[in-house]
Amino acid sequence: MRAEGATPGQSGPADQRFPKALRLLQRREFLEVQEGGQKVPSDCLLALIKRNGRTYSRVGLTVSSKVGNAVVRARLRRVLRELYRKRRTQWPSGLDVVLVVRSSGKDASFPELSRAFDGVTRKLQRLAPAAETKPKEPPR
Repeated sequence: MRAEGATPGQSGPADQRFPKALRLLQRREFLEVQEGGQKVPSDCLLALIKRNGRTYSRVGLTVSSKVGNAVVRARLRRVLRELYRKRRTQWPSGLDVVLVVRSSGKDASFPELSRAFDGVTRKLQRLAPAAETKPKEPPR
């Protein structure tokens, strides 16, 4: 059974997708945030943030080979994508964020990663003015 607002082949509502427009995809984009961004630490995650001048925020995920083997890194990326997808409306708009998983994230359970992600979210909300925290409609 399809959720209301979903397109064929999609299992959830349209607002819970993770379209390419909300992702940092190119190496250049990651490097811009990493070189000129502000660090926001939270347990096993490190967020690097930089204003992007858009009405929506974008996210990029980085999991180094030092964290674990390919299976571990893929699991961590899946969990972080899911957390962002479900909670992106709580993030302020107009930011590019690179989430870096620290080596302590290798053994982190879902609740621990969720707690670290929520810590990043709270810190981002404090950094951004209250007017920017309203959820914005991302491009399709």
